[in-house]
Amino acid sequence: MTSAVTVFFPLDETLGLGEYSWSPWTVAQALRLAVEVPSYRRAAATFGELLHLPLSKSRLQQRVQAAGQALVHQEAAEAEAMVRVPSKEEVVVWREVPEPDSEIMNVSTDGVYIRLRNEGWKEVKTVAISAVEASVNPTSGEVEAHLTHHSYRAGLWEAATCANHLWAEASRRGLTKARLLVSVNDGAAWIWAMVFMCFARCVQILDWWHAVQYLWTIAGVACGEGTPEAAAWVNHQKHLLAHSNLRQVLHNVRLLYPRHHPLPDPVRKAVLYLFANRWRMRYREFRQAGCPIGSGTVESACKVVVQQRMKQAGMQWGRLGAQAMLALRSALLSDRWASVCALL
Repeated sequence: MTSAVTVFFPLDETLGLGEYSWSPWTVAQALRLAVEVPSYRRAAATFGELLHLPLSKSRLQQRVQAAGQALVHQEAAEAEAMVRVPSKEEVVVWREVPEPDSEIMNVSTDGVYIRLRNEGWKEVKTVAISAVEASVNPTSGEVEAHLTHHSYRAGLWEAATCANHLWAEASRRGLTKARLLVSVNDGAAWIWAMVFMCFARCVQILDWWHAVQYLWTIAGVACGEGTPEAAAWVNHQKHLLAHSNLRQVLHNVRLLYPRHHPLPDPVRKAVLYLFANRWRMRYREFRQAGCPIGSGTVESACKVVVQQRMKQAGMQWGRLGAQAMLALRSALLSDRWASVCALL
């Protein structure tokens, strides 16, 4: 009878080599290609061409899921720990809050849909945190806000879980120490409920382009879609809105529809939307304070973090694989790829 013999090479352990005798650096390069290139097959082929090491599509996908799930569990534990109430017996260790990247910080949230296998289209909630740098335009004299130093988190979460991750990322970026905290979003109720729960004292701003979109809805019904009259009406209201004169905008809507004429349903919904967000539309004051008024950063995050890799033609994802990829892409695009390498 023969017995199984285990063979190992001491030098592999000394060099930190893992399966296939690949170093963590080599594995990290394979993962990075899979995270950046929107196809496991193409990523595996590119890896083989660059490093002359054989790697199949299925094996690369397995490695991505393993590393991504490890990061998912780590971030979930971090988010849970940030909001968990300590027990009476537990020794409380105060966390050191880092300094923010700028005096003004912005946090925005949005959702984008991807297709899951056997589940259909599901929403990925995306968080983007940025530093705000304000400067004065020498030509116009207007204060302009520029967003830099972005970081992201994205996942197939419910709103309550997303709030935990939002708070964890905010704590990592030192938002509680910022002189001014701004949150620019669209009018979704779940977003503003989450913002209020995490940052009760932040400046809440309705995204400028979402507000303008509702002006176009009103003009299209009243004057006709794409007509010069509609464009002229919207341009006038944009000027009023930019100077925080929402009262006059609503008055001008009423001039289109006198009181004895009922508002068409799309117009009624648009008016209610603008009125409900009226205190988030003080755009003149916001700009003068150096605050951004557009949520383009998080909309860009939805495209860069999610859609560029996970919404290609015909793509369907398993839930675990999708969450793994979202965690890895968020880490990579937040310049935290080292945290992934540390898990290998």
